[in-house]
Amino acid sequence: MTQTDEGANEFVADDWATLQRLLYRDSWNEELGRHRSPYVFRGMTDTEYTLQTSLQRFVGDSGKWDLEVHLLRNFRQYARQEIDQPESPFHLMALAQHHGLPTRLLDWTYSPAVAAYFATAGSLDADGVVWAVDYEAAHDRLPDHFQAFLEELGTNIFNAAMLYDLMKLVLERTGEDDSQLADRRTVPMLDVRDVLEEFSEQQGEDYIVFFQPPSIDQRIVNQAALFASMANPRTSMDEWLEDHPDLFWKIIIPAECKREFRDKLDQANINHRTLFPGLDGIAAWLKEYYRPSASQ
Repeated sequence: MTQTDEGANEFVADDWATLQRLLYRDSWNEELGRHRSPYVFRGMTDTEYTLQTSLQRFVGDSGKWDLEVHLLRNFRQYARQEIDQPESPFHLMALAQHHGLPTRLLDWTYSPAVAAYFATAGSLDADGVVWAVDYEAAHDRLPDHFQAFLEELGTNIFNAAMLYDLMKLVLERTGEDDSQLADRRTVPMLDVRDVLEEFSEQQGEDYIVFFQPPSIDQRIVNQAALFASMANPRTSMDEWLEDHPDLFWKIIIPAECKREFRDKLDQANINHRTLFPGLDGIAAWLKEYYRPSASQ
């Protein structure tokens, strides 16, 4: 296990044993007496890739951040026959993210092995990377009433419904008309706008929230997925984490190790067939499994 020139937050996994040690680094929870890691993970195929959301890429330099609500409004309108009625704005965003609409959300996983699988995908000429973020410590930087809400419920992670319940309480305290918040099943678009605006303005300093999405389909479950959102959708998550170096570390997977690591993850049943249930996932797995090596 070697550190890179980037410092204490970056390590290189140049063999399988080192990768395993790094993936489960600091997982021992002394209070519980069990291995219960406070980290969540994100794997990317190239170290040059940033933690940029699809909404940030979509808006680009245009400055048209109001497009977020327009995208969600029309997604809800045209997807009525395809999806169940979303229960909250955060549920709606999770559905939209899951199906490829630009949102402020970024995909993470509880599973270090799943993150490693995604980090070994793509070009064999580029080093991959696994980000590990201590979500419990990140949530210590949430507004006080966010932390109190979690403590009252006896948990350290939100889900979509909990976030909405919290934001309803916030809007009520600020004197907003909560008549449109009475029935979560209808999710009026004014509600979406108000909730997202209030979510962004809870404290002067920016913060990051991790939350569990609804179990939309088996893919969400198999990938042990959760989402992250910066309070301000304009904020670069990379830059925010760099300002809080105690919250994260990274594992660099050298390009020359990708094929070996991916084959071993496949043997451990971490592959496209299991992570993307359905015919498309099976086809992608078989294509990779039987692909001739360059030496053949």
